[in-house]
Amino acid sequence: MPYTNSLKLSTIEYLDLLDDIPYKYIKKMINEDDDDDYDVEITDLKCDRIAYCKTQFKLTLNVDISQGYSPIYVDKTFTFVKEYNNSSGIALTILDLYEEDSDSDDE
Repeated sequence: MPYTNSLKLSTIEYLDLLDDIPYKYIKKMINEDDDDDYDVEITDLKCDRIAYCKTQFKLTLNVDISQGYSPIYVDKTFTFVKEYNNSSGIALTILDLYEEDSDSDDE
């Protein structure tokens, strides 16, 4: 199932994708506007239509690894697997992402 490949910070926070990332990697990100989009690859892993779904998220951030000297930026990818009830708010948010992507393909 295809999804959008970029998300706003507010959506990333709602999906709890920042919870397990060390602060040093996200401090620049959380101080920015919500207008910026971030690369997120979303893949369905398993979904039983009765209760739960599993989805994998790969969040790619451009992080400064210079430790205070001249900035040296590299792409760092964080991978998360989230399990959620298929009638939860998270499931509805993910469904909205799918529908937005499908709508933009039609145009």
